[in-house]
Amino acid sequence: MKQPKLVMIPGLNGNDLLCREFLDSLPMDVKFIPLPEDCPQDHESIAESVTPLLPQEPFILLLESFAGSIGPNLLKNNDIPLQGLIFFVSLLATPSKPLLALSQLVSAKTILKLPFIDRTLSRTFLNNDANPEQVQHVKQVIHDIPDDILKQRTKALAELKSFPRQPDIPVAYVEASNDRVLNQRALDSIEEVFPQAEKYPMQGSHFLLYTKPQESAQVVTTIYERMIEQLKK
Repeated sequence: MKQPKLVMIPGLNGNDLLCREFLDSLPMDVKFIPLPEDCPQDHESIAESVTPLLPQEPFILLLESFAGSIGPNLLKNNDIPLQGLIFFVSLLATPSKPLLALSQLVSAKTILKLPFIDRTLSRTFLNNDANPEQVQHVKQVIHDIPDDILKQRTKALAELKSFPRQPDIPVAYVEASNDRVLNQRALDSIEEVFPQAEKYPMQGSHFLLYTKPQESAQVVTTIYERMIEQLKK
């Protein structure tokens, strides 16, 4: 039996600029699919847009952060051979609504110019796990997201609707111990939609793939191998 391929769709920035070392640390071949920018940025539209890029043979899907709600939308299509889901610091419910509302009023580029932003990024969002060069890299990645794309994606998060319980397929989620991005509603959302989901806690911030790439790769590899064993039964 051929092993399912691992496919990854990234978080809000939509590219691999915050997860290259993580991808390089994985022992298996991974198909990386960036978030498309040539379609509406709600999760249903993104799911439809990436569908032709998915493998035609069975695969396990790794969804980071913002990308989480792409999963249930893909499961609506019975022709997609999706056999397992790995949610990485991800969510299926709206996180902080005031923060999302702020993103509609003030551009990220403006916020990144504030004098205290480096310290806020380092302490609050990176859990002091990043060096100054890494903090600057995160700032640049955020800065380079087109304003209209970022606003559409944050709006999509603000307008997330509840999902019904999903098919009983292997599901796991990795949760950061010091995630200052996701509130409790968002943290609890995956288990509510997928009661069978297995939880894998990790020490660190919401940016685990960037600040702890090797450790993240080890956890994802463990999950992937366990899912394969589940699928064999």
